[in-house]
Amino acid sequence: MALSFMERNDPYKDAKVCIIPVPYEGTVCFRKGAKNGPAALLKASYEVEDYDIELEREVIEEGFHVMEPLKIAEGERPEKVVEMVRLAVSKVFSDGKIPVVIGGEHSVSVGAVQALKDEDISVLHIDAHSDLRDEFEGSKYSHACAARRMRELVDSVAQVGIRSATRECIEYLDSIGKKDTMFFERNYDIDEILEILGDRVYISLDMDGFDSSLVPAVGTPQPGGLLWQDFIDICRAVGKEKEIVGFDVVELAPIADNPASDLVAAKALYKLAGYTLFSEDL
Repeated sequence: MALSFMERNDPYKDAKVCIIPVPYEGTVCFRKGAKNGPAALLKASYEVEDYDIELEREVIEEGFHVMEPLKIAEGERPEKVVEMVRLAVSKVFSDGKIPVVIGGEHSVSVGAVQALKDEDISVLHIDAHSDLRDEFEGSKYSHACAARRMRELVDSVAQVGIRSATRECIEYLDSIGKKDTMFFERNYDIDEILEILGDRVYISLDMDGFDSSLVPAVGTPQPGGLLWQDFIDICRAVGKEKEIVGFDVVELAPIADNPASDLVAAKALYKLAGYTLFSEDL
């Protein structure tokens, strides 16, 4: 794996953004390949221009450091990987840097939220799936349980782009009085999302939250979904009105000879970094 983002890997001490690659897919249940997501995203980032037209600046100049990928044994239990992510994110955040986790399956995001839960955060969760199962295939840390575990850690979660959910998941939301915090397909209201979220926000971006015609390279694709401009409008508003404390880009499962999805993931990371670093300019 090339340890650079946009052909840069600034020294850790000088970087404001720290990227943590987590090549893990221990609980995926459809298309394999999420463990190759971090490498594909980093490779595609070489094609992202330094200059952000919207922000009118080269965000990369703020300093981006790519850590060594977490060393994950074949067949490792998801709860062990979650703990590895928690420790890595805790260190990065305590050093005053923006933690960015790239996966890898969605279970890894739970570790990041565990690391930041005492920072009075809320979560913006962009996904095709509700991920609210209490357990799936014998594991409470399956990628299908990621949002359930996050909701147990923080008070406020806004879920956007959802096109797939079980009756159990909807009944769970109803039971905790949070049914109005889930926005289906492209039926979202930015003001309502902002009202749900607290002042400090962690963003968890599952790449299958995008329309599958834009991003087909995911582990569990669903028809429909957010367009690029939806993503920009939502995240720009969050960056403007809230403090983004960290984020992840997960569930990219690259397709050979079709790097379009990889580029979307890399560009999404760069945009989120810009909204995090330059919120006062939005």
